[in-house]
Amino acid sequence: MSAGVDVRVDALGSALRSDLGDHALWFRPRRYPNSLALSIIDAIFSTGARYATVENILDRYIAYRDGQGGDATGDGAPELLATFAEVGSSGAWAHDIGNRRPTSTTPGAPLKAEAVIDAATRLLAAGIATSEDLRTAADSDALHVVWSVWREVPGQRSGFTWAYLQLLVGISALQVDGVVAAYLARVLDVSVDDVDAGLVSELIAEVARSNEWDERDIPMAIWRAEQRARSSGSR
Repeated sequence: MSAGVDVRVDALGSALRSDLGDHALWFRPRRYPNSLALSIIDAIFSTGARYATVENILDRYIAYRDGQGGDATGDGAPELLATFAEVGSSGAWAHDIGNRRPTSTTPGAPLKAEAVIDAATRLLAAGIATSEDLRTAADSDALHVVWSVWREVPGQRSGFTWAYLQLLVGISALQVDGVVAAYLARVLDVSVDDVDAGLVSELIAEVARSNEWDERDIPMAIWRAEQRARSSGSR
């Protein structure tokens, strides 16, 4: 690795320690790469919420599916939509499984439960029924179409939940647009156009190796820190 890249590795490592604090306390969500259903729920409910609250929702969904003899860790969009049909409405789903948090502070904003059913419906219509479908789309131009579909869901236009959804289903950070690249650009004081997929991959891998960190934790922790900064108005 060149000396120039070494400097960048040092800069990113220092920024991560400064911005994210003790590595042992970094944000580490549950990982369920084979459950698009749990990933959608996590992505939509995680914004503006303590992760413990999200975990409670995930646990209720898992328990509900267990009660049906199902396995939430393998659920796709069809299984998620079926739970809404079974309980009767998005409001009932919010009461029984989710919560009553809205998608934004705008008066009359739809519930996050409504965003979940909307997201699952739109993804399924776009041919994305499972996490594997989303990973396959990430290897083609189809991902841009899916991103456009996701942005149509209430409260999901910014790109934060889209980046997080991809990370949750196991799409590599170097393929995830937006949040991680913007953070690296700010740390390195360069244009985001100068932060390509290869640089993202190289820097994250080198920082993880030099600090003995799990490189999967880095983009997740960046996402959470950026989401909190946006919520507080500092971004």
